[in-house]
Amino acid sequence: MKICIFGAGAVGGILAGRMIRGGAAITIVARGAHLEAMQKKGLKIYDRNGKWKVKVESTYNTQSLGQQDLLILGVKAHTLAPALAQIEPLVGAHTTVMHIVNGIPWWFFHGININPTAEYLDSVDPGGLILKTFGPEKALGCVVHIASNIIKPGVVEHNAGGTFLIGEPNNSESDRVKRVVAALSPSGLRIQPSTDIRSAIWSKLYSNITGNPLSVLLEAGFEGIFGAPGMRDVLYNIIKEASSVARAFGSNACQDIDKRLNGLATLGNAKSSTLQDFEAGKSLELDALVGSVSELGRLAKIATPTIDLVYALTCQKALLAGLYSRMENKANSI
Repeated sequence: MKICIFGAGAVGGILAGRMIRGGAAITIVARGAHLEAMQKKGLKIYDRNGKWKVKVESTYNTQSLGQQDLLILGVKAHTLAPALAQIEPLVGAHTTVMHIVNGIPWWFFHGININPTAEYLDSVDPGGLILKTFGPEKALGCVVHIASNIIKPGVVEHNAGGTFLIGEPNNSESDRVKRVVAALSPSGLRIQPSTDIRSAIWSKLYSNITGNPLSVLLEAGFEGIFGAPGMRDVLYNIIKEASSVARAFGSNACQDIDKRLNGLATLGNAKSSTLQDFEAGKSLELDALVGSVSELGRLAKIATPTIDLVYALTCQKALLAGLYSRMENKANSI
């Protein structure tokens, strides 16, 4: 299987490095200092087993790679549309496109029979450009549970976790899922098929829609959010509203909100990826994590007042800091 990871940040880098070490052939599309470091010195991984390095095939020139059997997108949701022109040479009639992304994905309505009130979400895919470029039939769902970060260009750290849930948008047990799971197995990570990928999406989203925007508003780690008694009602209302939206679209994920909040309170004082981006002066992914749920709520005629308030405040704070615009429009950006 011909595999390419487009945008090999922390998660994509760990997946690529472990697959290469396991004997798989894979190419990476990256840019800037990260690409330069990998080309000169290889990709270095720090994990519980120590420090190790692999030689990688990496480039910025997608024209040189040709069409792929499996294209793994490692870019954040708000940077995908601007990168479509660079991605298109990698996609052929039989390419599977698997986006490793937090929040509601661009293919959300594909394969769903409940509340089919739209084809795409403007908060995730304005005008349906991503959907039209790839075609919904190419999409394969993926939810990742991993703690990782980029230490410096060419060096990524694997702190904890390592589960990849992979499933069809229509929840079928397809041969395609079996092939992709088998192709990624040399990584040694927990690559698991799912027959309810949307519930997996919502289950992870409950952590993202609470911890990520509130960490930016409070400029605090998880202990100051999930461990603060005064925040309990706010967090409960956010997940309750999101759960109501999830049920409207066929998912019963997170029926016990208190149990989920108790689990989140054990995360310690780590920082969310969104807060890390805010502190580093990078643009923030707020639309797919928060705005998408507000938009789905409107489509299903479900009120989401707490989510709407958190979304408006976080967007405004990021906007004033120059770190947010409605779906980035910088061309050719990965």
